[in-house]
Amino acid sequence: MDAHPALKDIRIVHDLLVLKKNHKLIRRMKRLLPEPEIHGYQVWESSFLIMDYLLKNPPKKGSKITEIGCGWGILSIFCAQKFGARVTAVDADKHVFPYLDAHATLNEVSINTKVALYQELTKKDLKGQKLMLGGDICFWDKLVKPLYSVIESAVDQKVGTIIIADPGRSPFHKLAKRCQKNFNAELLDWSTDHPKSGSGELLIIHS
Repeated sequence: MDAHPALKDIRIVHDLLVLKKNHKLIRRMKRLLPEPEIHGYQVWESSFLIMDYLLKNPPKKGSKITEIGCGWGILSIFCAQKFGARVTAVDADKHVFPYLDAHATLNEVSINTKVALYQELTKKDLKGQKLMLGGDICFWDKLVKPLYSVIESAVDQKVGTIIIADPGRSPFHKLAKRCQKNFNAELLDWSTDHPKSGSGELLIIHS
Protein backbone atom coordinates (compact mmCIF):
# COMPACT_ATOMS: atom_id res chain seq x y z
CA MET A 1 0.00 0.00 0.00
CA ASP A 2 1.31 3.46 -0.91
CA ALA A 3 2.23 5.83 1.91
CA HIS A 4 -0.03 8.76 2.65
CA PRO A 5 0.99 11.83 0.59
CA ALA A 6 1.74 13.73 3.81
CA LEU A 7 4.50 11.19 4.52
CA LYS A 8 6.20 11.57 1.15
CA ASP A 9 9.98 11.69 1.61
CA ILE A 10 9.66 11.09 5.37
CA ARG A 11 11.00 8.09 7.26
CA ILE A 12 9.39 6.98 10.49
CA VAL A 13 12.07 5.64 12.81
CA HIS A 14 10.92 4.42 16.24
CA ASP A 15 7.97 6.86 16.02
CA LEU A 16 10.35 9.65 15.03
CA LEU A 17 9.71 11.64 11.85
CA VAL A 18 12.91 11.96 9.82
CA LEU A 19 12.99 14.04 6.64
CA LYS A 20 14.78 12.46 3.70
CA LYS A 21 17.33 14.50 1.76
CA ASN A 22 14.89 15.02 -1.10
CA HIS A 23 12.04 16.27 1.12
CA LYS A 24 10.91 19.66 -0.14
CA LEU A 25 11.76 21.39 3.17
CA ILE A 26 15.30 19.99 3.18
CA ARG A 27 15.77 20.96 -0.46
CA ARG A 28 14.53 24.47 0.28
CA MET A 29 16.84 24.81 3.29
CA LYS A 30 19.79 23.70 1.18
CA ARG A 31 19.00 26.37 -1.37
CA LEU A 32 18.63 29.18 1.17
CA LEU A 33 21.10 28.33 3.95
CA PRO A 34 24.86 27.81 4.11
CA GLU A 35 25.79 24.19 3.43
CA PRO A 36 27.02 22.14 6.43
CA GLU A 37 30.79 21.81 6.19
CA ILE A 38 31.78 18.68 8.14
CA HIS A 39 29.69 15.87 6.60
CA GLY A 40 26.53 17.15 8.31
CA TYR A 41 24.38 16.91 5.21
CA GLN A 42 22.31 13.82 6.08
CA VAL A 43 21.43 11.35 8.85
CA TRP A 44 24.23 8.80 9.25
CA GLU A 45 23.34 5.17 9.87
CA SER A 46 25.36 4.60 13.06
CA SER A 47 22.82 6.70 14.96
CA PHE A 48 20.30 3.92 14.39
CA LEU A 49 22.63 1.39 16.04
CA ILE A 50 22.77 3.55 19.18
CA MET A 51 18.98 3.94 19.15
CA ASP A 52 18.60 0.17 19.04
CA TYR A 53 21.07 -0.27 21.90
CA LEU A 54 19.26 2.30 24.04
CA LEU A 55 15.89 0.67 23.44
CA LYS A 56 17.38 -2.52 24.88
CA ASN A 57 19.30 -0.64 27.61
CA PRO A 58 17.16 2.43 28.32
CA PRO A 59 18.43 5.34 30.39
CA LYS A 60 16.47 6.57 33.37
CA LYS A 61 13.66 8.91 32.33
CA GLY A 62 14.73 12.55 32.36
CA SER A 63 18.45 11.78 32.19
CA LYS A 64 20.90 14.42 31.02
CA ILE A 65 22.44 13.33 27.71
CA THR A 66 25.05 14.90 25.45
CA GLU A 67 25.38 13.98 21.78
CA ILE A 68 28.73 14.95 20.25
CA GLY A 69 29.12 15.46 16.52
CA CYS A 70 25.34 15.58 16.37
CA GLY A 71 24.81 16.65 12.76
CA TRP A 72 21.05 16.81 12.18
CA GLY A 73 20.54 15.68 15.78
CA ILE A 74 18.22 12.75 15.10
CA LEU A 75 19.76 10.73 17.93
CA SER A 76 19.31 13.67 20.32
CA ILE A 77 15.68 14.07 19.28
CA PHE A 78 15.09 10.34 19.72
CA CYS A 79 16.43 10.49 23.30
CA ALA A 80 14.28 13.50 24.14
CA GLN A 81 11.15 11.96 22.67
CA LYS A 82 11.56 8.35 23.79
CA PHE A 83 13.09 8.84 27.25
CA GLY A 84 12.14 12.41 28.17
CA ALA A 85 15.86 13.14 28.29
CA ARG A 86 17.34 16.60 28.74
CA VAL A 87 19.64 16.64 25.73
CA THR A 88 22.48 18.88 24.62
CA ALA A 89 23.51 18.41 20.97
CA VAL A 90 27.07 19.47 20.18
CA ASP A 91 28.66 20.02 16.77
CA ALA A 92 31.63 21.99 15.49
CA ASP A 93 29.59 23.12 12.47
CA LYS A 94 26.92 25.70 13.28
CA HIS A 95 25.31 25.13 9.90
CA VAL A 96 23.83 21.79 10.96
CA PHE A 97 21.59 23.31 13.61
CA PRO A 98 18.80 24.59 11.33
CA TYR A 99 18.28 20.97 10.26
CA LEU A 100 18.27 19.86 13.89
CA ASP A 101 15.81 22.62 14.81
CA ALA A 102 13.49 21.64 11.95
CA HIS A 103 13.41 18.02 13.10
CA ALA A 104 12.98 18.99 16.76
CA THR A 105 9.99 21.16 15.84
CA LEU A 106 8.54 18.41 13.65
CA ASN A 107 8.83 15.92 16.52
CA GLU A 108 7.70 18.39 19.21
CA VAL A 109 10.76 18.25 21.44
CA SER A 110 13.25 20.81 22.71
CA ILE A 111 17.01 20.31 22.32
CA ASN A 112 19.81 22.47 23.71
CA THR A 113 22.58 23.07 21.18
CA LYS A 114 26.22 24.05 21.46
CA VAL A 115 28.84 24.85 18.84
CA ALA A 116 32.13 23.30 19.97
CA LEU A 117 34.97 21.02 18.98
CA TYR A 118 35.21 17.80 20.97
CA GLN A 119 38.21 19.01 22.97
CA GLU A 120 36.48 22.30 23.77
CA LEU A 121 33.86 20.69 25.98
CA THR A 122 34.51 21.71 29.57
CA LYS A 123 34.09 19.97 32.92
CA LYS A 124 30.95 22.05 33.40
CA ASP A 125 29.56 20.82 30.07
CA LEU A 126 30.08 17.17 31.02
CA LYS A 127 29.33 17.17 34.75
CA GLY A 128 26.04 15.44 35.61
CA GLN A 129 25.57 13.87 32.19
CA LYS A 130 24.35 10.27 32.29
CA LEU A 131 25.18 9.49 28.67
CA MET A 132 27.54 10.85 26.04
CA LEU A 133 26.72 9.58 22.55
CA GLY A 134 28.20 9.89 19.08
CA GLY A 135 27.51 8.14 15.79
CA ASP A 136 29.79 8.16 12.73
CA ILE A 137 32.13 10.74 14.25
CA CYS A 138 35.56 9.07 14.01
CA PHE A 139 36.12 9.02 10.25
CA TRP A 140 39.55 10.76 10.05
CA ASP A 141 42.79 9.90 11.83
CA LYS A 142 43.04 13.50 13.06
CA LEU A 143 39.81 13.00 15.04
CA VAL A 144 41.21 10.20 17.22
CA LYS A 145 43.15 12.49 19.58
CA PRO A 146 40.35 15.05 20.24
CA LEU A 147 37.78 12.27 20.64
CA TYR A 148 40.00 10.45 23.10
CA SER A 149 40.42 13.77 24.95
CA VAL A 150 36.68 14.33 25.37
CA ILE A 151 36.15 10.69 26.38
CA GLU A 152 38.91 11.07 29.00
CA SER A 153 37.22 14.22 30.31
CA ALA A 154 33.85 12.45 30.41
CA VAL A 155 35.34 9.58 32.39
CA ASP A 156 36.92 12.07 34.81
CA GLN A 157 33.52 13.76 35.26
CA LYS A 158 31.89 10.35 35.83
CA VAL A 159 29.55 10.53 32.85
CA GLY A 160 27.63 7.29 33.36
CA THR A 161 28.03 5.67 29.93
CA ILE A 162 29.80 6.74 26.76
CA ILE A 163 28.71 5.16 23.46
CA ILE A 164 30.43 5.78 20.11
CA ALA A 165 29.11 3.94 17.03
CA ASP A 166 30.87 3.39 13.72
CA PRO A 167 30.74 1.07 10.69
CA GLY A 168 34.24 -0.09 11.65
CA ARG A 169 36.67 2.40 10.12
CA SER A 170 40.40 2.33 10.89
CA PRO A 171 40.41 5.61 12.92
CA PHE A 172 37.54 4.31 15.05
CA HIS A 173 39.49 1.11 15.77
CA LYS A 174 42.50 3.21 16.84
CA LEU A 175 40.25 5.10 19.25
CA ALA A 176 38.68 1.88 20.51
CA LYS A 177 42.08 0.30 21.16
CA ARG A 178 43.17 3.23 23.34
CA CYS A 179 39.88 3.20 25.23
CA GLN A 180 40.03 -0.56 25.79
CA LYS A 181 43.54 -0.20 27.20
CA ASN A 182 42.86 2.76 29.49
CA PHE A 183 39.14 2.63 30.33
CA ASN A 184 38.26 -1.06 30.10
CA ALA A 185 35.95 -0.24 27.18
CA GLU A 186 33.81 -2.81 25.39
CA LEU A 187 33.72 -3.12 21.61
CA LEU A 188 30.51 -4.77 20.46
CA ASP A 189 29.33 -5.88 17.05
CA TRP A 190 25.80 -4.53 16.66
CA SER A 191 23.08 -4.82 14.05
CA THR A 192 19.54 -3.57 13.62
CA ASP A 193 16.69 -4.12 11.18
CA HIS A 194 15.09 -0.70 11.74
CA PRO A 195 14.64 1.48 9.77
CA LYS A 196 16.56 -0.93 7.53
CA SER A 197 19.12 -3.67 8.00
CA GLY A 198 22.45 -2.29 9.14
CA SER A 199 25.45 -3.26 11.22
CA GLY A 200 28.53 -1.77 12.79
CA GLU A 201 30.34 -1.54 16.10
CA LEU A 202 29.64 0.12 19.43
CA LEU A 203 32.42 1.38 21.67
CA ILE A 204 30.97 1.44 25.19
CA ILE A 205 32.63 2.86 28.29
CA HIS A 206 31.05 2.77 31.73
CA SER A 207 32.57 5.30 34.11
